[in-house]
Amino acid sequence: MSLEDKTVPSLKTDVTPTPDNTLGVDMGLKSFLVTSDNQTVKIPQYYRQAERRLKRLQRQLSRKKKGSNRRKKSIKRVAKAHLKVANQRKDFHYKTAIWLLHQSQVIAHENLNIKGLAKSMLAKSITDAGWGQFLQILNAKAASAGYLVVAVNPNGTSQECSDCGATVPKVLADRWHSCQCGASYDRDHNAARNIKYRAAGHPVLLQSSVNVRGVARSR
Repeated sequence: MSLEDKTVPSLKTDVTPTPDNTLGVDMGLKSFLVTSDNQTVKIPQYYRQAERRLKRLQRQLSRKKKGSNRRKKSIKRVAKAHLKVANQRKDFHYKTAIWLLHQSQVIAHENLNIKGLAKSMLAKSITDAGWGQFLQILNAKAASAGYLVVAVNPNGTSQECSDCGATVPKVLADRWHSCQCGASYDRDHNAARNIKYRAAGHPVLLQSSVNVRGVARSR
């Protein structure tokens, strides 16, 4: 049996990432994401907001006698509180994905090892952000709209200058990118610009090397 849904557009096979139709997205924990055109989406932290109430409900549950009706009711209250957080996060992910796809035909992001990051010291914050679920929703929405989602190599996106390609070393605490070429951007904005260029097949490093060779020939 085959079923055709007329409401779902056919996939556009002619969409190719270019600097004009690609939007780079840098996901983080300070902001949920920053785009290559410097738009910021705040991180809602639904679990953090509900954490105190969840702990209280969990303590109440631990005091209830096993097998009792009160314990069963307490289990339902805990499950309902966790479900509310999960639903809020999923709703936020859907709305953010749709908003991004209204911005551009191609959305580029870093190919992050989310499972590995979720085992780090930032595990709670990363789990609360729900990057994995967001990317799944973004890919599904993009496919149904005939758009593309491109994952790029994350190495050096925060360290390289998005104007000239030079490496500007930074530690995690350094939140501003300043380069000797004159470029000055928020760290996440600079990373998002690099992500965009990599997805579009226009690494800034290659552009800068061409410029350097051109200057050398003119001399």
